[in-house]
Amino acid sequence: MPHSERHEELVALLALGAPLGADAAELERHRAEGCAVCEALLAEGREAATALGASVASTLPPPELRERILGALGPRRASPPPAAPWRVFAAAAALLLAAVVFDDARLRRDREELRSRSADLAGRLHDAETALAERTLRARVLESDDMQMMRLGGSGPQSGARGMVCWSAKARRGILMAGRLAPLPSDRQYELWVFQNGKPVNAGVFDADASGRAVFESAPFPEAEAQNFAVTVEPRGGMPSPTGPVVLVGAPA
Repeated sequence: MPHSERHEELVALLALGAPLGADAAELERHRAEGCAVCEALLAEGREAATALGASVASTLPPPELRERILGALGPRRASPPPAAPWRVFAAAAALLLAAVVFDDARLRRDREELRSRSADLAGRLHDAETALAERTLRARVLESDDMQMMRLGGSGPQSGARGMVCWSAKARRGILMAGRLAPLPSDRQYELWVFQNGKPVNAGVFDADASGRAVFESAPFPEAEAQNFAVTVEPRGGMPSPTGPVVLVGAPA
């Protein structure tokens, strides 16, 4: 059964030696399932209860005083002696111990929840910063006064594929928009190449969506000018030079 605050309350009572009644069987089943939280609370509670019991000294009234009081009241008016003060203090301390154990467990649970929320917020912040950086890059390329465009046509096994690259020599980046790309095995990716000084240079790898479309921002170009672009199918992660079939290629003017 899943862990709950009810189990923590029962563990605290068990540590104090209080009877659990009908709840004892439920707690026993829960502990048998190996609940680490309950076992840790039980160990802490028993240790605190032991230390508390050892620190409280037993103080009983002298027998002579008891006899004098009973004699003065008479046999018919005699009543049981009041509870010893140490018992009252011990009961109060036991209640305080139970409150401390409950608060400690609740604080630890709240701390874990805060850690989880902090990690989630950090992840969202990272995603937002990444998206902002991508939009900034697109703006640098698409709004640049030196932006150029080149259409890419299908080739080889994917003659029906189509694409376009927009790039900026100032930004040394390009944005590829492609469609009608075929789905690839999980160990393969598409890789974009920019031709500079007559040689293909790796510009990054990307995946197409289920409909065969892709919008991809390239890696930085080593040099500003781009002579041509092409897309090949390569092992996942990319290759330093083309090894697979060409599926998109530009047609420079």
